[in-house]
Amino acid sequence: MEIKLSLKPSKHWMEDVARQFGTEAKSPTEFFYTEGNSFIKLNATLFEREVLVLLGELCWFKPLNTLKESLSTNDYWTLSFVQSEDAHTHYLLDTKSGQKTQTHKSTVLYSSRMSIDTHWPVGKRSRFVVINFRRQWLFDKLGINLSNLTGCSPLISLLSSEVGVYLQGVSFFEQTVSLDKLFEGSSSFTWKLLAQAQCYKLIADFISQVGRNESDLQFIRINQSDLKQIEEIESRYFMASKPLPNLEFLASEANMSLSKFKKCFKQVYGMPPYEYHLNQKLEIAKNQLLQNKWTVSEIASNLGYTSAANFDKAFKKKFMVSPTKMLKEI
Repeated sequence: MEIKLSLKPSKHWMEDVARQFGTEAKSPTEFFYTEGNSFIKLNATLFEREVLVLLGELCWFKPLNTLKESLSTNDYWTLSFVQSEDAHTHYLLDTKSGQKTQTHKSTVLYSSRMSIDTHWPVGKRSRFVVINFRRQWLFDKLGINLSNLTGCSPLISLLSSEVGVYLQGVSFFEQTVSLDKLFEGSSSFTWKLLAQAQCYKLIADFISQVGRNESDLQFIRINQSDLKQIEEIESRYFMASKPLPNLEFLASEANMSLSKFKKCFKQVYGMPPYEYHLNQKLEIAKNQLLQNKWTVSEIASNLGYTSAANFDKAFKKKFMVSPTKMLKEI
């Protein structure tokens, strides 16, 4: 099954999607459809009449792809963040070439001159945040004059190109936006304000990450073999309850030099290996604290900390509150 989505921000997006399922949208901003155990849920909101944000969640038990077709202009750009329980595949196509990436997590920025065909994993849950905006809107926000782009950053050069794409398998949005908070609050009165603030932060953080200097764009396309190796290493060795092997061992397991392994890992997961592993531990610790079933000492011990003091220090650095205080406030 193929669902076509417009790239241009529109108040009619939901009804256009619903028509392809032979049904009607719940409202101009909401769509929910089920078929047996399959479901797809969309929630859209328009900011400043320029920026369309789409939150999506789906689990489809037959082959399903969403196709965003090319427009004749590069005036519109799409920034998307996707996380799936199994690998999803992006096919990015322009008139001269095509690219493909297959990953569990992805960040993609692409021009409306390009078509993007996303194939979703069968029977697995996927979530995504898609931000569509006019290029001129972003330039106005950044105070950029299109008539004088000399010495501009690589990101601005990309946005000024006829066809452009930035592509990474990276869970960048996880560091900025709480997906659970966005999705669970999508029917609340304050959700639109929350979503707007979060999405503006996503755009700002994304720009600051990739727009610093020329070197940032030298590694934007990790080849599929390296991507597969990095994801296999992450799946096999990055477990919060177990110590992380040394990086030399992990690099040899990935058939890479140490420097290449560290560079590729950071590209895919947005942070160095040890920091990523530490974040895994601390996120699990926070969830266990919120369940209020274990003491701070038990959680620290289960996650391999040699002392509660070391755990307390790391937890407070990440969440700005000690685990003991968080436990008391539950």
